[in-house]
Amino acid sequence: MLESPKELTGLLVQLEEQSRQNPEDTELMLRLARLYVRNGDNQQAVNVFSKVLKTNPDNFAVMVELAACLIRSESYHDAQFYLDRALELKPGFANAFITYARMYECMGELHKQISFMMMAANALPEKTEIRLALAEQLKRYGDLNGAITQYRQVLEIQPDLEIANFSLGTMLMKQNDLNGAMQCFRRIIATNPGAFDAHFNLAGCLFRQRKYTMAITHFRMACRKSDLQARSMYLMAQCYFKMADFDQAIVAMEKLVESDERNVSYWKCLAEIYEAAEEFDLAVDVYRKLTILAEERAEFAVKLAENQIRTGDQARAEKTLDALFRRFPGHIEGHRILGDLYAARGQFKSALEEYQRTLMLNENLPEVFVSMAAVYRNTNEPAEEQKALQRAIELGRETPTILLRLGELERKLKLPASLDRFRRITELVPDSNFAREAEYYLRHKAA
Repeated sequence: MLESPKELTGLLVQLEEQSRQNPEDTELMLRLARLYVRNGDNQQAVNVFSKVLKTNPDNFAVMVELAACLIRSESYHDAQFYLDRALELKPGFANAFITYARMYECMGELHKQISFMMMAANALPEKTEIRLALAEQLKRYGDLNGAITQYRQVLEIQPDLEIANFSLGTMLMKQNDLNGAMQCFRRIIATNPGAFDAHFNLAGCLFRQRKYTMAITHFRMACRKSDLQARSMYLMAQCYFKMADFDQAIVAMEKLVESDERNVSYWKCLAEIYEAAEEFDLAVDVYRKLTILAEERAEFAVKLAENQIRTGDQARAEKTLDALFRRFPGHIEGHRILGDLYAARGQFKSALEEYQRTLMLNENLPEVFVSMAAVYRNTNEPAEEQKALQRAIELGRETPTILLRLGELERKLKLPASLDRFRRITELVPDSNFAREAEYYLRHKAA
């Protein structure tokens, strides 16, 4: 077996000498021509293949090899002549179709390339590698449906072929056919439990279907592959977050930030989990770090001030907002948080004035109306509170907490919509405490 250019060159010299001594030995000449191709001497290969054809003019296989050499030298017209001749002698010759496809690829004629690849695949249906190559070409040029069809035909012959299952699965994911994609990845895992990429993609499908517990199992397997570890752990943390298992989510994210202490996305996710877990003091520490790591992003200063207010550290929140406004004058979210700071101090008039200034800049911020409603609740203005919450819902802030409070206010104000609010809660979160409280109103108080 040849292992180095020196040996290849030596064999080439040897074959050249033998061919000079045996000019009628066709097999020897073909070996020499193919060695020229391997050695990159395309013109010499053309010369030798041409000599073979002079002694054996109907050798259609050699015509195709000669055409391949001519394509490499961009002699497309001559290549087409030999390919057409080969197909006259051997109709349906798959190698001729494949070589035609290569020629049209070089010429940039996509449709003809695909057409000849299709003919080659149909000529040799048992050669799945041809159909796989066709599928890859279709995928490369954006014909996903065509590629999917080809992969499925391959799998009819070899149902457990991993490369076909994986490619088909990833394309079905792009088309949002998650069940079809999962079937492909599960078929791979059944025969190769260590196929970590398949575990990762299967977990991704389960995550999109909100089957978080099942997704975690496969993300954990995918973590065993080094280049999937970070992404798998991040998405595993998101699964725990969605399941409200904040302890596990925090553990996963803390491991990630230890592995990459300058990754802003990791720190941001950790801070959001701390907030959801109501660990506001820890959220403050993380957002303070983020204001240093990504000082150009005003959102982190806003979140820092917001969590400082939650922990009762109003003095530091004020300093954070002062620094924010010096760097980003007129920042809308900053002014909303400033209103929250006034509200936390009991300065309700100043808070409402700040919220109104914010709405002058953008009247479609549901968070502002939620904050205004909280002020009106403290000042015992139920009608104004009801209007603010109603506007928050109109802007898309339809949460069980807001719906329940709005239902109570509308019932108190004798407005007709309260029953609808309570019913809506039972639709959104049917098994929650909110739903049970709403059902109580529906059965007793609202009646």
